Amino acid sequence: MTPEEHTFRGRHGHTIAYDVYRPEGAPRGVVVIAHGLAEHARRYGHVAQRLVDAGYLVAIPDHVGHGRSGGKRLQVHRFGEFTEDLDTVVSHVADDALPTFLIGHSMGGCIALDYALDHQDKLDGLVLSGAAVLPGADLSPVAVKLAPLIGKIAPWLPTTALSSSSISRDPAVVAAYDADPLVTRGKIPAGLGGAMIATMQSFPQRLPSLQLPLLVMHGGADALTDPQGSRLVDDLAGSEDKTLVIYDELYHEIFNEPEQDVVLDEVVNWLQGHTPADS
Repeated sequence: MTPEEHTFRGRHGHTIAYDVYRPEGAPRGVVVIAHGLAEHARRYGHVAQRLVDAGYLVAIPDHVGHGRSGGKRLQVHRFGEFTEDLDTVVSHVADDALPTFLIGHSMGGCIALDYALDHQDKLDGLVLSGAAVLPGADLSPVAVKLAPLIGKIAPWLPTTALSSSSISRDPAVVAAYDADPLVTRGKIPAGLGGAMIATMQSFPQRLPSLQLPLLVMHGGADALTDPQGSRLVDDLAGSEDKTLVIYDELYHEIFNEPEQDVVLDEVVNWLQGHTPADS
């Protein structure tokens, strides 16, 4: 399935690329996907296919500094640059007659949760996959405390690098990731790391205000983002309609694990259960 490619200029001045996948016939809902750190929208083609087959229109942007979008790789001045671009995409594809859902994976889960907390009126449901909600266990409390400050003082400073071997138990997925020219490699700049940690630190106070239907999913063997973050979202979110699913053996990219069909069935079934029959 070949997507439509669209672009717009973000408030940061860079060109943002995003893909739109359309079902045959009238869509029954709209799904926007926020991808993770260092990757890009085209890694979600199989996810989009499953959603399109279920009747949903799907839109997936490359975040600023990622994939085909402009900007220095993995660098932002404010975390809000991500959510502002996401809001533009939502505005471009949303239809008042249809429910709009947001899916966020990893850093994209952090972006999606941050966006949803401030734009609940624009969404009908939120799905989080391996969301970056808590800092990794490899960061000391002192490093976590100083990260936002260092990110402002020396945003270019390299910090840690992602381990591709931790994304999936499927060697073919890891090999494809390592060979993908649109995946950014190297250490995460302090500016992005600090901005993300500052956003994470805001969640405990903000989560009780979240009233959207919520599906929270995480791999229990995830070494890149802490599953406790997903449990925290489930515990603190004010939503009366919330579901937490932890897949004990799965790594970080639950949509790219050998059990991906089971995971995607969970997502599709949840979306269908939250889509009015007449839409």
